[in-house]
Formats: sequence, C-alpha cells, structure tokens
Amino acid sequence: MQTPQLALWRSEFGNAYTDRNDRERPERIAAWRRILDGIDTVRTLEVGCNVGWNLAYLARIGLTDLYGIEPQAGAVARARQRGPGFGILQGTAFDLPFRDGYFDLVFTSGVLIHIAPDTIDMALDEMYRVARRWIIAIEYDAPTEQEIPYRGHRGALWKRDHGALWQRRHPDLRSVRRIELGEESGYDDCTCHVLEKTR
Repeated sequence: MQTPQLALWRSEFGNAYTDRNDRERPERIAAWRRILDGIDTVRTLEVGCNVGWNLAYLARIGLTDLYGIEPQAGAVARARQRGPGFGILQGTAFDLPFRDGYFDLVFTSGVLIHIAPDTIDMALDEMYRVARRWIIAIEYDAPTEQEIPYRGHRGALWKRDHGALWQRRHPDLRSVRRIELGEESGYDDCTCHVLEKTR
C-alpha cells in the first residue's frame, strides 16, 4: 500500500528526518522502565522503528526478543547495524508480515501522528491483530483531531487523542496508564497510552 505520507517518508524528506534524529537520548531508558512497570513482555514489535533507538533502550533494560518494521530503506539499514540481534524488516503498518497474536507487545513512538485520518484505522487493525496482549502509543496528543503543518508540508502530521482513538476502534482495549513524557524523559511533550487487550 502506498499513501502520500509513506511517499514523503521514503523521500529525501524522510532521509533528512533520520539524519536529524539519529542520536541517543539516554533519558528514555528510565522512561521505558516507567512505561513497562508491571508489564510482562517477551516478544515486542515497534511499528515505525526508524533507526532502532527505542529497541536499543528496551534491550538495555533486559528485553531480548525485539522486532521492528520501518518503511524507509536507509533507516532499516541503520537499525540492523545498531542491533544485529533485532528482527528488523522493511514494511509498513498497513501490512504486518506476522501471524495473529505473535507479539506480547506492539508499540509506536511518533508514528500514528503521521498516518492520515482516512487510513489510520487500517494501521490500528493490523497492530491490534498481531498484538497478543499489550499496545502502547507514544504520540503527540490533542483533545480533538487537528492537522498541524509539519516542516512546510500539509497532510503530514495530525494530533489527536490516541488512547481514545484506539479504544473507539477496538472497544475491548483497557487503559492501563497514561503518562506525559517531556524533555526530562527524552521526549518532546508526548503522551504515552498503555492499553491491554481484554479478550
């Protein structure tokens, strides 16, 4: 599947994003400990892993069976180099090449914001399908959906209540916790939603 947003991220614009953000944020290690407190996960997938920093932080806190999927070829190469033991695949949220319930945890970090309103349900359904129990969304939130101009581009970023979005699409999801993540945690005013499948 191709969308205008995927085309943008696979262009030089996406390469520039990768170059700009390929840096360590050690504060995120403590943030991930907070996020995963009380959550038992063995196999984990990050959808939109870019160069693999989140997976590296998870490895540092003891997670071992880590996978990522990423549409941008250059970022995939860097992620594989960063974590040779990670299962990094090139692909998109719209077609995850895994069986139902394959992962204990599926998460995004700054990815859902870049999926357009007319296609986001497809992405949510795929992530829900491959998640056995836990779903985490770390995104820019707003009470109502609003498109935000992003580095000179329209149709590239939407703020919304991502926890509510998930629960509207899949009502069996239970909100376990909501954490605000700021600069002290290595994030840029993001909201983390931790959700659990109840069926």
